[in-house]
Amino acid sequence: MLGSISAEEFLSEYWQKKPLLIRGGFDGDPALITPEELAGYSLDDDIESRLIQHDNKQQRWQLSHGPLEETAFQELGEANWTLLVQSLDYFHPPLQQLTKACNFLPRWRLDDIMVSFATENGGVGPHLDKYDVFLVQGEGQRRWRVGYQGQKVSSINPHPQIAQVEPFEATMDVIVNPGDILYIPPATPHWGVSVGNSITYSIGFRAPSIGSILDSLLNSQSLEFDSLWHDEGKLKKYHAFGALHSELPDWAQNELKQLLNRRELLIAAGKTVTELKYPEVLETVNLPKAQELSDIAMSEGIELNPLARIAYFEHEQALLTFINGIYFQFPIGLEKAIQKLNHQMVLSKSDLEELPRLPVGEFLSHGIALGALKLPE
Repeated sequence: MLGSISAEEFLSEYWQKKPLLIRGGFDGDPALITPEELAGYSLDDDIESRLIQHDNKQQRWQLSHGPLEETAFQELGEANWTLLVQSLDYFHPPLQQLTKACNFLPRWRLDDIMVSFATENGGVGPHLDKYDVFLVQGEGQRRWRVGYQGQKVSSINPHPQIAQVEPFEATMDVIVNPGDILYIPPATPHWGVSVGNSITYSIGFRAPSIGSILDSLLNSQSLEFDSLWHDEGKLKKYHAFGALHSELPDWAQNELKQLLNRRELLIAAGKTVTELKYPEVLETVNLPKAQELSDIAMSEGIELNPLARIAYFEHEQALLTFINGIYFQFPIGLEKAIQKLNHQMVLSKSDLEELPRLPVGEFLSHGIALGALKLPE
């Protein structure tokens, strides 16, 4: 996917720093979905989609959220509109080829794949993203103008729900062809305009927020947030007139420090970054059935579901392991298996035979039960 650039060079020179154009970076068939299939997904209640239209003469933007009606497409012209459908890697398996090609990056950083179909001059306008994105050109061509990270731009809202920036001075102005890849780091202005009809795949990579980790901590069943403030011998008469006690913040901070130890923070972070947007899409089984399948896997091997997220922390001689947002603890020794699954997406019979039988059996059982692992087809 990176062409002639090594993963090490990309991570040190470009990742989260500066844009990169990779001609012919995707060597698979770029025709992974048809415009008709994309339009069909936009009619689904469970799939997020948007239809954006732009009137060049009046400089007016229109936005319609899905699910769309079939008649919406009959009323459109042949130019100046784009259809965008989110998270299609969950619903359209051919797109998972793109996620497999990103094995030089952590799987837990992967957010989803958005697909956009645009007609002549269609696009969403110049804008910024908060996340890293690889724009893989499918069918047709698009012109991309790209600035640099941190470039000063003015924010505008031509529509209440469309965030754009004013046109900017581009440091890259290119027309991309099928199979070309354009990497855009966060906070980098970019502007894509379709040349004729075209399809683009946007592979987005998320970064965890401190808010999401705190949410996970607050929802933890192992923590008890029921400690109460005691103020015997501390209250003065003036506190009755609205003055808060100066020790209250220090007490709260000390209580949180005791509760939020490193282990709890590791668990909250691991659960957060491996959660799936649509876990219900994966085929799950009950644990007894999964244990039966794990016995079969020991003689046939196992595969990673392309949608799955499996990651781990090494902590105090244990492997804190996270499978699709669920936490498990395994002994040290399984990390090489997890690494190989993430990189090559398969463990052979011989790979499994090299691992301790008891913990690997438990790991396989839970992975199969959650739909993260499956027997080879």
